[in-house]
Amino acid sequence: MLFTACNLIYDGPGEDCPRLSIVIDFPEDAFVAKADVGEVPASLEENAIKELAIWVFNHNTKEKVTEPFITNSSADLPSAGGVRKYALPVDRNFLLTRPNVDVFVLINQSSINATVSVNSSWADLNTAIFGGNGYFSPETPVKTVPGNGLPMSGVGLDLKVTGEEPSLSVTNISVSRAVSKLRYIFSQMYTEDNTEEEYSIQKVVLDGNQIPVEEYVFSSGKSRIVPDNYVSGSMTTPWPDGTALASCDAPEIYSYAGQDGPSYENLITDGISRGRLTDLGTFYLRESDKALTGTVYYTITKKGQNGDPDIVEEKTLPFSMAAPGDFARNHTWTVYGYFISNRTLQLAVHAMPWDKNNYTIKFSEESLQVTQKFTVDRSTAEVVRIGETNEYNVFLESGNACRGYLFVTTPQGGKLEIIPRGSANSLEAFTVSPSQATIDPTLNSGRIDILIDRNRDPEYTKDPTGSTITLEFKAYTPDGDREISGASECVDQIYHFYL
Repeated sequence: MLFTACNLIYDGPGEDCPRLSIVIDFPEDAFVAKADVGEVPASLEENAIKELAIWVFNHNTKEKVTEPFITNSSADLPSAGGVRKYALPVDRNFLLTRPNVDVFVLINQSSINATVSVNSSWADLNTAIFGGNGYFSPETPVKTVPGNGLPMSGVGLDLKVTGEEPSLSVTNISVSRAVSKLRYIFSQMYTEDNTEEEYSIQKVVLDGNQIPVEEYVFSSGKSRIVPDNYVSGSMTTPWPDGTALASCDAPEIYSYAGQDGPSYENLITDGISRGRLTDLGTFYLRESDKALTGTVYYTITKKGQNGDPDIVEEKTLPFSMAAPGDFARNHTWTVYGYFISNRTLQLAVHAMPWDKNNYTIKFSEESLQVTQKFTVDRSTAEVVRIGETNEYNVFLESGNACRGYLFVTTPQGGKLEIIPRGSANSLEAFTVSPSQATIDPTLNSGRIDILIDRNRDPEYTKDPTGSTITLEFKAYTPDGDREISGASECVDQIYHFYL
């Protein structure tokens, strides 16, 4: 899900209507290895955003202060590595009174069949539940990320409204997945002569009465689990027919040994890809407030000698989590079983946060807001539209530079970077200035002028005829620590500059 970030202004009743700004920040580093101990990075599919819903209520009266924003259009969704701003219209009375607000955010609601809508009240959302058979239940295990994504939710209560008319904002809340992940992995010690005994896993059974039948979508200061009601049936994972148990020289090295989450994840992934580990499956389940338990069923087959029949020993080995709460939502739990030199099955069990604090919804001015996208001044060059598209060829006149401009208002004090794209020869033939500009909405309403010209350096002697470039944009926060992609915020019409 490494897309570019987008900016959406939700049009309300009149341009002068006050608006409450809600900025959703999905940092790109949520998709790469992190340094925090215990944190396990998620896959692209596990981070996919297919639907987004935002509700805002008056904290005291529980009445809506703006119409909910609900969308499943990819053009309107936030994405990794950027920030997306939603400016929701509010009435003048809200502007004057500025009550504290409650904000509910739900992502991929159809994955849990959440019965919420634009008409949902505060009470509807606060008591919304999901569960039953089919929605991340052990009765019908979810083994791959559904096409409509994994559910994620967050709620912030009693949030203070800040800012000046007409742009208001609120503080931050966090969004995390509403499910957790369980996986089984196995291996055995490799020996050149393994004809006397064979070892095989028959099945793994996760005990019943551990996964709740229902849990709350939002956890606003209450337990997320509807109490005293758990799925009675166990979850059985059989060993697939025809699958050999992987082997390696030292299977114990894949047992968790205190390393950070990404390092351990990379170790396991490498072991699977090299055929040293057998992955029995990954399962996405509703969270539990219990210490999960289960049993591995396996056999040791001793080959008969001198025509004697084989002796098959059927064995079991139970496993359990260290403590209740290890399978809280947004955690990953790994059960690793391996046979070592004494030919007994060893089990290593551990739980880790799954992209801890993976997403933050920031109600701030850290987004890239462009009030007028990049436009070429047609008096400075010949501009020709390409068919019925939004693309244009721009032919520079020999003696003049082409001028373009856009209006950028946030992040105030940050930097906008202007990046020419083209072949090496074309990039050498052009000059684009400035390469970076300060974002200042108080100066000419945030207007940034850009000059595109031919290379006029006397030492440049190549024939530039036919050279062509396009422009890309990105922004940086004032501290320079955060990069904000700006492809769609800054560009609507695509210009191809030619010499």
